[in-house]
Amino acid sequence: MKKRNKIISIVMLSLLVIGVVSAVLAPYFGSKLTTLDVSLPILVTGIEPETITGGYGCEQVTGKPITIENKANQETDIEIISEILDDGVGVTTSYIGTLVLTKKDIVSWIPIGPSIEITYTIVGNTFEYDVISGEIPDGYELVYAMDNANRFSEYATVKRLSEITEDLPMAGDWNAGEDANYCNYVNTYDDYEQCKGAKLWIVKSDNIGNEGVLSWVNMVDYYYETNLIQYNSLGEITMSPNSTLVIKPVFDLDCMLVGTVVINTTIDNV
Repeated sequence: MKKRNKIISIVMLSLLVIGVVSAVLAPYFGSKLTTLDVSLPILVTGIEPETITGGYGCEQVTGKPITIENKANQETDIEIISEILDDGVGVTTSYIGTLVLTKKDIVSWIPIGPSIEITYTIVGNTFEYDVISGEIPDGYELVYAMDNANRFSEYATVKRLSEITEDLPMAGDWNAGEDANYCNYVNTYDDYEQCKGAKLWIVKSDNIGNEGVLSWVNMVDYYYETNLIQYNSLGEITMSPNSTLVIKPVFDLDCMLVGTVVINTTIDNV
């Protein structure tokens, strides 16, 4: 009887060993393959090679427009770079954009015209502008307008162009702060292409007081922005979500320049 029990014990132990050896660990409960089709957030068009002929030293020539689109739903920082190839010299490159300034109804702030269209420097050594449509009235001038935190109760502070010695918008400008958002704005009149940036206005010169405080006595006659702008001497620009920026290269030629110079414009990630 004891011998039989011993045999049964041996058989049961053998079965237990076999069961442990045959068990395995599954590698996972389940799996899914995901293929991501990713595109660059920035789309640049108008970058085909071009040849500009007929230029002379001491002149300024303008290239064809370049369109920069931010396809992403978030801000994207870019850098606009100009490089003279083959050790060329004698050309200073800047990049300009266009802006329409218009009179607005000072109650509804809806544009009512007339309008003035200008070009302005986006990238370059100095901030400059030119009028390409309309005319700035006598006694008026283009200024950079900085809004205060309480912008609906406090007067704006403006800077004359001769006072602009740094990039735009400047530090402390509400229009460039985290609370500013001129894209999909709650009203219909401040829905701009660029969500944050600097405002350019055309105001009466004698309405600019001490420390740039602007009088609103003649506010009905001012010309106001229809978009926000940026100026950066290093070419570093922030593209608002789903926005478009059109730039034109401008080449200032040295008076002693002769021959062929090749300039490469690159739109890169900061």
